[in-house]
Amino acid sequence: MKTSMLKTMPAPADIFDQIRDGFRAVSARAGHVRIREDKLTEYALSLHPRAPENTLDEKHHYVTQDAEALAAYILILEAVNFGSGFEESLVAEGWPRIDNSLYYTISTALKASFDTYGPWNTEVLRRLTVEDMHAIFMLPKARMGQALASLFTSSLNELGAFIDEEFGGRFMGLVEEADGSAARLVMRLGELSGFNDVHNYQGRDIPIFKRAQITAADLNLAFARIGRPLFGDIGRLTIFADSGLPLVLRLDGVLDVSPDLLRKIETGAFIPSGSEEEIELRCCAAEAVERLAAIKGMRVVDLDHVLWHRSVEDPKYKACLAHRTLSRFY
Repeated sequence: MKTSMLKTMPAPADIFDQIRDGFRAVSARAGHVRIREDKLTEYALSLHPRAPENTLDEKHHYVTQDAEALAAYILILEAVNFGSGFEESLVAEGWPRIDNSLYYTISTALKASFDTYGPWNTEVLRRLTVEDMHAIFMLPKARMGQALASLFTSSLNELGAFIDEEFGGRFMGLVEEADGSAARLVMRLGELSGFNDVHNYQGRDIPIFKRAQITAADLNLAFARIGRPLFGDIGRLTIFADSGLPLVLRLDGVLDVSPDLLRKIETGAFIPSGSEEEIELRCCAAEAVERLAAIKGMRVVDLDHVLWHRSVEDPKYKACLAHRTLSRFY
C-alpha cells in the first residue's frame, strides 16, 4: 500500500513550479492587465515553430576554454545585466551605446576588460567603486548614470563577497554546487539581494527571478559552446520577465491594459518597481507565454526567444515604448 502511494505522489514543487504558480495567481487577480483568451490559439499558431539559434557571439562576449574564467565572466555579466528602465535617460545624458543596446554595451565592456587585464577575481569585485563603473561601462556622470553606477557597484561587491565566503573565491564552486540543476542555481542566486526578484502582490510573495534564470541559461549556453552543457532541467525555465515581452504581446493583441496604465506606458512615465501594475505586466505576459507554449507544443524558453527577437528586430516594436521601471531585476 505504501509503495503504491509513493508511485502516485507528485514530485515536490521546485522553484520553477513556484514561479509558474505565482504567474497564474497574479493573472487570475489582475486588475490592470488582462490576457485575451480568445486570441491565444490563433496567435500561437501564427508564431514560428522554432526559435532562432541562441548563441553568445564572440563580438560581444568573452570566449575562453578556461571553465573558471568563463564562469566568472557570465556570473559577473549577469550581476549587472539590468537597467532597461534607465536606458532612455542614459542616452539623453550622452551614454555611447554599442549596437544601440544596453546589454551589448555592458557585455562588450566587460569582455574588453577580461581580454586586456585578465579575468576578474573576487578581490577585484569586492573593491570596485562607483568611479570604476563609470570608467569600465562608460556610464555618464549625470543623475541616471550615477544611479545605475551605484547599483552596479553594490551588485558586484555583493557577488564578490558571496563567491568568497561560500565558495572560497571559486566561481565554478557555485556551478558545481548546482550539480546539473538550474533550479538549484536559481535558488542559490536568489539569496543575493541583487537577484532576489520576489515581490509582494496583494499579500502574497511572487517569485519571478528573471536575472537568476537568465544566468542559468547563459551559463548553459557558454559551457555548451566548449562541449560542457551544465543543466539537465534547462527546459524548465520560464520566460525572462522584463519589459520587452509585455510590449510585444500588447501590440499583438494578446494583452489588454487599462487606459490609465496604457497612458503611463505611452508617455514614458516610470512605473514603480514592485507596484501592482508592474507585477501584472510581467506576470501576465509570462502566464500568456506559458499558455501559448502549451498550445504550440514548444518549450517556454524557446518561445521567449522567438518573441524577444520580435522585440529587438521588428521596427513595429522598436518604434513603441515599453513600460519603464527603474529596477535591478531587468
